[in-house]
Amino acid sequence: MNRFFLFILTSFFVMACSQTEVPKDVLSQKEMEAVLWDVLLADQTAEFYIQGDSSINALEKHTDLYQQLFQIHKISKEDFKESLRFYESHPKLLKPVFDSLQKRSERSVQNVKPVSVS
Repeated sequence: MNRFFLFILTSFFVMACSQTEVPKDVLSQKEMEAVLWDVLLADQTAEFYIQGDSSINALEKHTDLYQQLFQIHKISKEDFKESLRFYESHPKLLKPVFDSLQKRSERSVQNVKPVSVS
């Protein structure tokens, strides 16, 4: 009986860890990449404004920019959080998203042309 129980338990964990399909209520990998890219841009934008004007409330600026990007992507804060939780618990599905973000970042850096100072 113990072996049978151990087999069932092991099978359950293997199946849970090997899930390769994203549930319908979770953003697809492509959608998640797009949203995370915009989150990174929103963070950089907020920091730019905060450094330039110390009277700006950092939390409010981040919150405003996040709300705008959620509207752009037609998702809610809860949709984003639920998707993020799912991907955090499925690293094999999150890795390609981060790999794509890294490649996207490298491409954007390569496209930046230095400014010549005369």
